[in-house]
Amino acid sequence: MVIPTFNRAELVCQAVRSVFAQTYPHVEVIVGDDASSDDTLAQLEGLRAACPARFRLEYFGGEKVGACPLRNRGAAMSHGEFLMFLDSDDLLTAPALEQLVKAMQGADIGWGAWRDLREDEQACRLSPPFERRYGSDWLADLLRGEWLATCAVLYRREVLHRVQGWFEPVVLDGDFDFNAQLGAAGATQAGTRAVVSYYRRGGADQISAQDFGKKTAQTRLVLQRCEEALTSRNAWTPARRSGMAARYFHSARMLLYYTGDGDGFEQLVGEALRVDPEFRAPKSWYRWIATMAGYRNAERVAAVGRKLFR
Repeated sequence: MVIPTFNRAELVCQAVRSVFAQTYPHVEVIVGDDASSDDTLAQLEGLRAACPARFRLEYFGGEKVGACPLRNRGAAMSHGEFLMFLDSDDLLTAPALEQLVKAMQGADIGWGAWRDLREDEQACRLSPPFERRYGSDWLADLLRGEWLATCAVLYRREVLHRVQGWFEPVVLDGDFDFNAQLGAAGATQAGTRAVVSYYRRGGADQISAQDFGKKTAQTRLVLQRCEEALTSRNAWTPARRSGMAARYFHSARMLLYYTGDGDGFEQLVGEALRVDPEFRAPKSWYRWIATMAGYRNAERVAAVGRKLFR
């Protein structure tokens, strides 16, 4: 279990305790502290003293490096057949690892359902479970939007040798890139409907208050890297082209909606059509307007519709 953290003393200790509570008997915990300035180290030292054989605390002092480099360093230090990357504000259910190992069977990646966790001063609220729906080409589904929460995924160690770890320049979409690279490399997956984790949402402790323009740029980089991987392995399928085009198109719409960047919108729509010349927007009225007046005008009509029917 690899857990990167920065200035989350209370939350990371909760995460570590949820790992120690596992019914699966063989667990190693590696926490990579990213030069925290609060009392994270002191609190984690207390946990390590209570269970020294199962807990390693690595302090990466000096300049803050970020979560992806910490995951790579932690993975290199770890042992065992399986590996999981848990964010320091998320929690595992007690049978999570046991359920994921059982669900994997012979697959390279095992995933489970999760629930969003929202806390405030008055209450702790859990969402209904989020379950994945994958067909025969799970990478195509991942590209289309069936994303995997990091806190709900277990990896067989040997499959990590097929890729070059977490791509450190991608900060805001690192989990998407990591899983897309594994999918392009031919990794297999299997899952369970059991809830294995709680994914913390909202509040000041959320990992990043994302600037959507920057996030879109990173998503575009992830898609370009996935294109390169599929091309180098001759691993394209029609479903993957369709899924990637849909992801470019979705990113284009979100960029325009959140930032008003019309030129960026047009560029991403162009990427969708480049990857899959047969790509069409899902709604017939949108396709008609786009054909007659262009995609940007179709988005203007969509925006009016959202205001009218909100």
